[in-house]
Amino acid sequence: MANSNNDSGSCAGKVALALFAGMAAGAIIGILFAPKSGKETRQELLEKGEKFIILSKETISEFVDKTKDFADIGMQKVEEIKMMGEDILDRSSKKIKKTTKKIKNIIEEGKTAAKKTEDYLS
Repeated sequence: MANSNNDSGSCAGKVALALFAGMAAGAIIGILFAPKSGKETRQELLEKGEKFIILSKETISEFVDKTKDFADIGMQKVEEIKMMGEDILDRSSKKIKKTTKKIKNIIEEGKTAAKKTEDYLS
């Protein structure tokens, strides 16, 4: 599922870039071939350039926001995995201590039984 999110983000960025490039090329070609004076053409180029810059900033801002969201989600997942690992480690440690205590008790019982047997046989 994580790969599809990364793929869609990457695809969206490529689509946005292609869209901007196409819009810019179309606007420039349309302006250059329009039957207008140099002053009108320069003014139109300036206006189209400003609109393009505003649209680019908005798209970049959206891209940055989505990237931050993906990073936040990633950090949350890392924290969840870390907490799960710590929980597993804690439970394992408790089981090991419990098992170690049982083994020590069995060894002590064995020593006691061996001592009784030795005393009985002596």
